[in-house]
Parts: sequence; structure tokens; C-alpha cells
Amino acid sequence: MTRGRVARRAWLAACAAGAASLAWRPAPAGAQGLGLARASAVKAAFLYKFGSFVEWPAEAFASPAAPLRIGVYGDDAVASELELITQGRDVGGRPVVVQRVRDVDAMPALHIFFAGGPRTSRMREMIAAAQGPVLTVADGSAGARADAVLYFTEDQGRVRFNASLPAAQARGLRLSAKLLAVAHVVEGR
Repeated sequence: MTRGRVARRAWLAACAAGAASLAWRPAPAGAQGLGLARASAVKAAFLYKFGSFVEWPAEAFASPAAPLRIGVYGDDAVASELELITQGRDVGGRPVVVQRVRDVDAMPALHIFFAGGPRTSRMREMIAAAQGPVLTVADGSAGARADAVLYFTEDQGRVRFNASLPAAQARGLRLSAKLLAVAHVVEGR
């Protein structure tokens, strides 16, 4: 087995273990069974882990101690899981702040922005509103059409993600080789 495949399996195992440790919690209100709750936990675990595998330009943070800000739009289950996962944790020595984004006019300054849930019609508008060096992550194949840097897909009941190198470059972000090694599809290679 190659080093890349070993690293990919180890990274996926770490994310899956984090999500599995959260799966015992009751499903959030409105969830349609364990499948949706588990998918929300896995997406939240990925969102938290993504922060360790992205390089932002220095000006993206106000100071060396400034928090990593993750915004979530359209998926309260993922936002709830992410708030639980990040409680008391950091990414690269930075505390993590989770913010729920309700509207394009109220878009805060973020480092990671996830647009998901059933309201995919506004996904492109929301991702475009996240200005600057923001790791944009979208739900489903609509994410590719919305110019997201990363987007979740489901394959045989498993949550995976795809990456777009052109979208990352356009936002001034560098995605680590480790992150790209575990992406299901990497566009622009």
C-alpha cells in the first residue's frame, strides 16, 4: 500500500472515529432518523478537521491568537453537531468559533463557510457572499455549480467530499496534499 493510501485511510479513520463518537446523541429536532443524524455528525467532523489542512494568507487572521471562524448556513443539524465537536477545542492553536448564518446580508467574516440543507437554490448566492480567503464548503453536487472549494457527496451511504483546486486558488487558499489525498475527486489536477 502506498504512503498516500495509508495517509488517506488514517485521515478518514480519524474523521469517522470522531463522528462515530458523536453518533450516540439523540437526533436533532427535525432529523429523519439515524441516517440523517449520522450524516450531520460526519459533515461536522469534516468541517472541524478541514481547518487543519488549509493554509490561509496571513491577513486572513487579525492576530496570531484570533479564532478560526466557521459559519453554517441552512443546516441546523450540522451547526449543532459542530458546536458540540468544537467546544473547548482549537485548530492550530486557535480557538474555534461556530456561527449560524441566516442571510446573505448578515454574512460575518469567516474562515470556513458551509452552505447546506434543503435550501440549495440560494447556495450559489451564499457562497458568493463569503468574500475573501474563505474555505467554502457546500452540500451535494450543487456545490460544484456554486463554485465551492469543497463539497460533500454521498456514495454508497458514506459521506465523502470533492475538492476544486481552481476554486481554492481563486480564494487564495492552499489545500494540503493530505487533504487532497482523501478527497474523492479533485478538480483541476
